[in-house]
Amino acid sequence: MESVASRYAQALVSIAKQEGKLNEYKVASLTMQEIFNAQPEVFKFLKSYFVKDENKEKVIDDLTKDLNLKNFTNFIKLLAKKHCIFDYKNILKEIVKNLNSELNISDGFVYSIEPLSEAKIKEISDAIGKKIGQKVELVNKVDTRLIAGIKVVVHDHVFDGSIKYKLETMKEQLKERRNV
Repeated sequence: MESVASRYAQALVSIAKQEGKLNEYKVASLTMQEIFNAQPEVFKFLKSYFVKDENKEKVIDDLTKDLNLKNFTNFIKLLAKKHCIFDYKNILKEIVKNLNSELNISDGFVYSIEPLSEAKIKEISDAIGKKIGQKVELVNKVDTRLIAGIKVVVHDHVFDGSIKYKLETMKEQLKERRNV
């Protein structure tokens, strides 16, 4: 059964595709989430059942005026009017997943023992992208269990260059040699 978030996401991606503005809609969707994260009071205002739709629409117009995407603005207004804006994080995940699919982009994670610079993340993304033949967007997650090195996960692909993995591999190889 298809979720509400999935249906809303498919509708928005369909509009983005018709307009030929897939990247712009992705940026707009992520921008809205950044606004909601930075200004939780705005998100709370838009979720409220006690605020009139006209007032919500004015706020949404102000928030999206720089995006220059009328249909995106109308989409956010619809979410607020239908009281579905509370589920924006799940809708956003579906939007990004569907847009990435249309744009032939894979997303994933790069695990490291400390935060990586944007330049390093881009370098790793480009290298992994060449390996799998697709553009890759990575999010850095800190994992102190790695000891050193990095581990990259993109869908079903795992590229593990961590010391922890290398030590585990050596341990298995030593066990195999003892058994021979």
